[in-house]
Amino acid sequence: MESYQLTRSKRKSLSIVIGKDGTIQVKAPNWLPKYKIDQFIQQKADWIQEKQREVLLLEQKKPVHTFQEGDLFLFQGEAYRLTFCSRNWQSFKDGWDNVPVTGRTELTGRAGVVGRTELTGRAGVVGRTELTGRVGIALEETTKLLLMELDSEEPDASIVGKRLEEWYLWQAKQLFPERVSQYYPLVSRLAQHSGKEIGPVNRIAIRNQKTRWGSCSSKGNLNFNWRLVMAPEEILDYVVVHELCHLAYLNHSSQFWQMVRDILPDFRERRNWLKANGLLLAWEV
Repeated sequence: MESYQLTRSKRKSLSIVIGKDGTIQVKAPNWLPKYKIDQFIQQKADWIQEKQREVLLLEQKKPVHTFQEGDLFLFQGEAYRLTFCSRNWQSFKDGWDNVPVTGRTELTGRAGVVGRTELTGRAGVVGRTELTGRVGIALEETTKLLLMELDSEEPDASIVGKRLEEWYLWQAKQLFPERVSQYYPLVSRLAQHSGKEIGPVNRIAIRNQKTRWGSCSSKGNLNFNWRLVMAPEEILDYVVVHELCHLAYLNHSSQFWQMVRDILPDFRERRNWLKANGLLLAWEV
């Protein structure tokens, strides 16, 4: 029989989790005898081996970032090649100077302006972000380049990684409230049709969670994993809808899943994509 790591608690059921390294982690109630757990593991032997193979295959697909020029990074399902440019943007700035800005958002905090994004249209530049005056990052749609402005000709990988993470976090702070605002009215109407009233969204927090893509509390606080901005837009929308539906049902009952299905009829495909490809959104600096 396969060896496993056992964790006991006040839980009511027995569950098996396969770790990223293929280890077997068993969660069991305090009262359940050890031999019962062993029997359960033996009964699930074929399932465990299959899951271990799946996990190891996914680990092999997991991207390994060097944070050097030429490295590929995902944004909303598209791969962009990292390209460094000098502080004065000589290679690209001239082409942007006369481009009309169609939208600008500023986030302010204790230190003043901590983020500014310029979104342009026909020129192909879909995002130019300046963070605390230290770094500029832009996506160029036509050539699929991720342009990063840096002072040093030989940037340190850890610095590049941190700057990119700041940029992704900032993008997430724009995208998630926008998608929540789009889907909240629909969730509210569906809840009313079911005789339920949902409260407002109290807070939206963007986090760097290791094992969760999102969560919803009884107080209406929504948490989202910033790495979802690397996934296709429909996957991010699935997580947003999933958490919004928890405003009406703080469980995974049949009523909850019916509400998710009413909004996203193909939610199973989106959920399966996330299960199968979540490791592609891995991030290590």
